[in-house]
Amino acid sequence: MPLPESGAPPVSRTALLLAQWSRGIGEIIAALQGPDFDAALLQAVRRLVDVDFVMSFAYRGSTRPIALGDTLDSARRRVIINDYLSGPYMLDPFFQATLDGTKSGCFRLRNLAPDRFRQSEYFRAHYQRTGIGEEIGFFCDLGDAVTGVLSLGKWTDSPPPSRHDLSFLKALTPAIAGLCTRQWDATARSMVKERRRKPGSPEMTAAYERFGHQLLSTRERQIVTLVLQGHSTDSAARHLDISPGTVKIHRRNLYRKLGIATQAELFAAFLAFVG
Repeated sequence: MPLPESGAPPVSRTALLLAQWSRGIGEIIAALQGPDFDAALLQAVRRLVDVDFVMSFAYRGSTRPIALGDTLDSARRRVIINDYLSGPYMLDPFFQATLDGTKSGCFRLRNLAPDRFRQSEYFRAHYQRTGIGEEIGFFCDLGDAVTGVLSLGKWTDSPPPSRHDLSFLKALTPAIAGLCTRQWDATARSMVKERRRKPGSPEMTAAYERFGHQLLSTRERQIVTLVLQGHSTDSAARHLDISPGTVKIHRRNLYRKLGIATQAELFAAFLAFVG
């Protein structure tokens, strides 16, 4: 940005930041409906907050999401997006939030995740492989029960966002949501049209309920859901309004019925079922 002329009054930090964001908004608008939208959005945000990458998905119920865009290299895209869409998305806190009805707002992944997320098999087998250290998700209501989620992420070797950074990102939410909604409108309409045309295509509605339905009781299937999502025994007990001891008994019984001994085997069996 050009320096003020000699003798001109000093420019406030607020004015400098506003000028940077205004410049970024102009670049994003110019990139709308084109392949450079994600890169333009990332560059605009980077002028204000240090983030490493952008990725986004469209969710509609429990059907398989659609990847909307990203700024990842091909190697990272295979793990972060392709592997995610093969089944692990069903255990993603952002996906779960859309199922719970979240349609707008800005949220850190850690604020949506269960208490044992980092001890879950989903984290160990998938999320840890991505190299992502932090995600801030922007939820956008695209209509017809479709929710778009744009993630601004940082790698594990990058410093975490500060409170100041997070406050900035929350303040940017209306602009980011509005721009993303405009960018994704056509994709969202196509998604709805395709689902209506092929309602039986790989839909994963009620996958948790169907998993092990011939072997497990309703309560045991509920516990499978919570365990896979990363809930501790105590957290699962609170969700189901039963004692932690009862959760442990159900967990032992469902492991026995499925012929498994570890959470890793449960995770593998679930992915094989929904894959």
